[in-house]
Amino acid sequence: MKKHDRILINKEQINRFFSSYYSEWRHIQIYGIKKILGSKYTFYKEIIEEIKETDNSVGDKTISQEISNGLIFEAIQHSLQYVEDLFALINASKNQDYFIKNIIQYRAGKIEASIKNFKLTKENICASFHFPNYPEDESQNYKEKETLKVIYDSVERLGTILNSIIEFYKKHKFFYNQYKHGLSIAFRPYGDYTPEQIEEDKKENFKRPAIVALDSLNFKDASQNQYGNKGYLMMPCFSDNIRPHLKQLQEENNLLRFVMSPQDTNIDSILKNARMTKKCLQIFIHNFLEVVNDKNPMMLRMPAPNDSEVYEFNIKADENKTS
Repeated sequence: MKKHDRILINKEQINRFFSSYYSEWRHIQIYGIKKILGSKYTFYKEIIEEIKETDNSVGDKTISQEISNGLIFEAIQHSLQYVEDLFALINASKNQDYFIKNIIQYRAGKIEASIKNFKLTKENICASFHFPNYPEDESQNYKEKETLKVIYDSVERLGTILNSIIEFYKKHKFFYNQYKHGLSIAFRPYGDYTPEQIEEDKKENFKRPAIVALDSLNFKDASQNQYGNKGYLMMPCFSDNIRPHLKQLQEENNLLRFVMSPQDTNIDSILKNARMTKKCLQIFIHNFLEVVNDKNPMMLRMPAPNDSEVYEFNIKADENKTS
């Protein structure tokens, strides 16, 4: 295959891929979960009545705990997959010749490592988002200096957004993993809510406790870094039967443990992370397609101070030293 053929093939396939991709989907999923949580007592009442069978505890208690907690876990899953989507695209775009292969066949472990080890330097941010990395002393012209100042601020702003979504990812990856396995999360970890608590929940005045994932890995192997947060561990079965055998149970990876999420984990914080991730995704896709389609000049984007807006910079192709 000749180089010219490869360029044409890449352009056609990459454009087709992104015309089929919908960057809003996971954001919509999480927003939908928020809407359901706001009307859960009416939305789920008929459903749980139909499926309860022999479960006598079904009703408002189920909606307030099992269903509410399950929906929060579901929202976390979509939010973290959103972050993985972004970094999978960034990684695949490093080699346009094999973009299709690398985006369709990527390994999740490699993407997780790239998220946790992403360098928040100006150079790496620009390269990852296909934007030129201008040296800070490049221009002596006042007008050009003013434009460069806006660019530097925008790149720094993008770094702040990326840092936020990476930290969110680290703090919630354990809960995401446990939810994927299904049996490793606690749907009703705190016993029954009181009628008063349920009434407050219906009014959306109830401060919900942290969600809980389950673990049994011994403390030596299960460092706090595994969970992404500190000080949110609990042994729920610290009974007279268990206490004399803690050491052996630990060695066997056989001691049940509750791992609580950070206290600020709620549907609003999850949705906020999704919005920031979407912003990064859309900036990346726009810039990458400008490069792929060999635009000259290119209209490249960076985040503006207003969350709903972006800056557009008219840049000649030969200025984009990162493409």
